[in-house]
Amino acid sequence: MFKWNFKYFKLFVCCLLVQYCAAQPAPLDQKYIDSITPRLANRPDDSVKVNQLKTLASMYILVDPTLTIKYTSQGIAIAEKIDYPFGKITCLGQRAFLYAITGEWAKATADVNEAIPLCEQHYPGLLVYMYNLMYIVAATKEDDGEALMYAQKAQNHSSFAALPELRKWPTYMQLGRMYEHLNQIDSAEHYARILENYVLKYGLSEPDLASNSNTLLGSLALRKKEYAKAINFFRLGTNYPSISTVYNILGQTDSVIHYSTLALQNGESQKNFNLIQQAAKQLSVAYHETDTEKAYLYLNKYAAAKDSLYNSDKIRQLESIKLNEQKKYFNLEKATTATRNQLILLSLFVLLVSLVIFLVMLWRNNRFKQRANARLESAYENLQATQAQLIQSEKMASLGELTAGIAHEIQNPLNFVNNFSEVNNELIHELKAATTAGNMNEVLLLANDIAANGEKINHHGKRADAIVKGMLQHSQKSSGQKEPTDINALCDEYIRLAYHGLRAKDKSFNAEFKTDFDSSIEKVNIIPQNIGRVLLNLYNNAFYAVNEKKETAGENYQPTVSVQTKRANDAIEIIVADNGAGIPKTIVNKIFQPFFTTKPTGQGTGLGLSLSYDIIKTQGGEIKVESKEGEGSAFIIQL
Repeated sequence: MFKWNFKYFKLFVCCLLVQYCAAQPAPLDQKYIDSITPRLANRPDDSVKVNQLKTLASMYILVDPTLTIKYTSQGIAIAEKIDYPFGKITCLGQRAFLYAITGEWAKATADVNEAIPLCEQHYPGLLVYMYNLMYIVAATKEDDGEALMYAQKAQNHSSFAALPELRKWPTYMQLGRMYEHLNQIDSAEHYARILENYVLKYGLSEPDLASNSNTLLGSLALRKKEYAKAINFFRLGTNYPSISTVYNILGQTDSVIHYSTLALQNGESQKNFNLIQQAAKQLSVAYHETDTEKAYLYLNKYAAAKDSLYNSDKIRQLESIKLNEQKKYFNLEKATTATRNQLILLSLFVLLVSLVIFLVMLWRNNRFKQRANARLESAYENLQATQAQLIQSEKMASLGELTAGIAHEIQNPLNFVNNFSEVNNELIHELKAATTAGNMNEVLLLANDIAANGEKINHHGKRADAIVKGMLQHSQKSSGQKEPTDINALCDEYIRLAYHGLRAKDKSFNAEFKTDFDSSIEKVNIIPQNIGRVLLNLYNNAFYAVNEKKETAGENYQPTVSVQTKRANDAIEIIVADNGAGIPKTIVNKIFQPFFTTKPTGQGTGLGLSLSYDIIKTQGGEIKVESKEGEGSAFIIQL
């Protein structure tokens, strides 16, 4: 008897669970019933009418199951007519719930099987509630394995995690009750704790949650033989059959009769055959010793209720449903196989047609192969000729640009040489005339002018010579050998050479230079003479920039040039910086081009940075510039 009672506890709680999940009964609102029912007949068939029928059906679930079946059946018919899948699903779920709690598990299964495809197509999230319903059907049949499977399917469904907490507790309750029934106490207590937390949060607004949670806690207490605690929990859950079971264990027959009678009254009013057979059996046993007539009466009620649940007609109905489902599955598989075979045949046909087309194309290709090869060879020869012409044109264009640059740079000093030579020729004629006339003062003046012009011719000739030498340096390949070099010492040596060289040319020149060397840098394999030329050029440019700014910046300006070395990942960086006027953004991308210079005419050839760029590239390094106009520039060499 103890074991049988636990099975009933499971079924009773499941019923309450599914009330919440799929067809939670609404309070019996007579005013609402009186206002809606007369108008239903005249209302057009629409979604509002379906929802009203569903609400009425929910109110009668525990009062008049016949009306619940009537209203849900009408709602299903209208939902099908107007293509309202949500309305049909909820009405089917509500009717399935009623069938389940009244023991009509074959009909409940049929309704759920009809609702599941609609859920899969339109509302996958409602599958959780369908699984909750199938749990109660399996539990009604006392199929523990199937019941646990459906509870787990509900929990593992992809939409379950996204449900609000108030939509999850029925599934947790089902899992807790099933694990309790299977004597897996740790798992049952896990879900009991979850439900206790939910009760603390929502208990006042969700009486079904509190009632079912207390029933689960009572069952766990009963398993531990904590009878007082179990009775307290069952009373909080208004679970009369469970209270009766505890008193039966304690041997308190009067209490068993009292609570079993209350349970029987509820079962008969709700037409709940599970509840009727449990309560009737409890009463039959309780009256066995004291009143055999009543014992026999309740035994007959128990037998009738059990027959209603497990008669042969219901078993045949369920077997018929299973057979129909198998037939549907077989027909679906058959249709799928037929479709797959058609696709295979179609694919073979397409493949055959494609093969024929391919063979025809191959035949045509072979037919015109020689002609196509001849055209291809001719096109290839034309392409080679065109490519050679393009390469030659590109070479000539590059050469023209270089020649134009050289010509432009040399043209200025040559113009001065030519002009002063012509002026000297005229002055020589005038000198001869003055000498013949004996005008010595005039001779002296003319001789001085000729000498001054000669100096200018010499100056501009040297300018042209410097440009040519720079071009030769730019074009010649270094013959130096790479050798381990101390970068810090090289940087220090050349900044001092640059500074003192400028001081030697211009005694008024004065600037500060700073060094910041990374002592951890080891010797680097480079051509020191080439890197020295690069450093010397950068230092000279930096000193020139700060000296130019000093003339306009005022007394507070301190011209400064700095050099820094440091490691940067797998490279070594040399940074030459100044606080001069900086390089304008408009020309910063041009400074490494040959003959480009920002210095006045005659003070620079524009080859220093271009030559430096090429030297660093040949060393496998990189040189770049960072400049802020008005604040200074920094050239960064990476080796």
